[in-house]
Amino acid sequence: MVLNCAIMIVAPIPANESERLKELYKYELLDSANEADFDQLAQLASQICQVPISTITLIDADRQWFKASVGVANSEGERSTSFCGHAIMQRDMMEVNDATKDERFFDNPLVLGDPNIRFYAGMPLITDRGYNVGTLCVIDRVPRQLTPEQNFALRVLTNQCMKLLDLRLKNKELQQSAAIQSKIISIVAHDVRNPMASLKSILELREQNIISEDEANEMLAMSSKQLTSTINMVNNLVDWGKLLLKVKTPIRQPVLLRKLVEDCVAVNEVAFELKNNEFSNLVDGNLVVETDPQALQFIIRNLLVNANKYTENGAIKVLATSSDGWIQIMVSDTGIGMEAATIEALNSGHKTYSTPGTKDELGSGLGLSLVKEFLDKIDGIMEISSAVNIGTSVSITLLEQPAV
Repeated sequence: MVLNCAIMIVAPIPANESERLKELYKYELLDSANEADFDQLAQLASQICQVPISTITLIDADRQWFKASVGVANSEGERSTSFCGHAIMQRDMMEVNDATKDERFFDNPLVLGDPNIRFYAGMPLITDRGYNVGTLCVIDRVPRQLTPEQNFALRVLTNQCMKLLDLRLKNKELQQSAAIQSKIISIVAHDVRNPMASLKSILELREQNIISEDEANEMLAMSSKQLTSTINMVNNLVDWGKLLLKVKTPIRQPVLLRKLVEDCVAVNEVAFELKNNEFSNLVDGNLVVETDPQALQFIIRNLLVNANKYTENGAIKVLATSSDGWIQIMVSDTGIGMEAATIEALNSGHKTYSTPGTKDELGSGLGLSLVKEFLDKIDGIMEISSAVNIGTSVSITLLEQPAV
């Protein structure tokens, strides 16, 4: 066999690399601490295949990183020279019996120098969505071939490794679910119970003639503001729950932006009129974005509610621009605006943040917190700019046509 003396063949990049990396990052494994379950799988692979080196390898953008390894001192290496980078291009096991006689690897630095690879067998780690995120591989310094029993065992161990990855992800999701339930219970306990308790107290005081009718009416007006805020918050929680119950990856479909904005405005028209705010939908009638319509509707509706809350006798408008494959949607108002410290608090995301509106409307700060979570679901970015007594602009940026 005559080998080509050209420059080494680097590990190729899959056509779906961007989506593959997103799938990999979802597991949050890169640079994580050693875990006994993965270490034991690597050790078992080494023992069964009778080789000095074995690794559970994850292929990052420009490196290979070892979640577990036997016989390897480093925790990572270059992707371009990696055997595993080639292995993830396949749907089945890649076995190299003698790297010095393989056109892809004979001049590879890992063959010419340490660790002097001669034999390699790697089985891709394939997620349930079909993405190859890494491999379970075994390596030897002498040419050889797996026995049928070893081949079978490596496949079984790879399957177990993938199950471990999925179990780790499920545990993380359960922890997040518990945190979500805790948040909802906390919100309901405080923001729903309190206004209901206040209303009950007012009615009891009036029934016992402890307060006059005028006093009761004044207090009921205040309670009404609290209940309106509570209703909005409950609507947010319901929509949020619906999205969380959907598939993990939101359904993307073409969305006509102007029509979606019109639908959001329809449920807020009365609120705009009550505060004498003029609304303008400046979105081009032909502008389309591929995204989850329910998530985007939730986001825009909440931004409109906020704009109206802090604006009176003013103007609210929505416009959108398309550039270089990105769409930016902006909701702006001529309201009371915000100081820099307030914007910083909103952007920090550490806790919900709310201030009374122009008519002392109350809020829990939950809406904007959930908007950020929805944006994360659809890979959106939010920016806030504001000036006191001039107004506020909130822009969200989305990919016009996300890769599939």
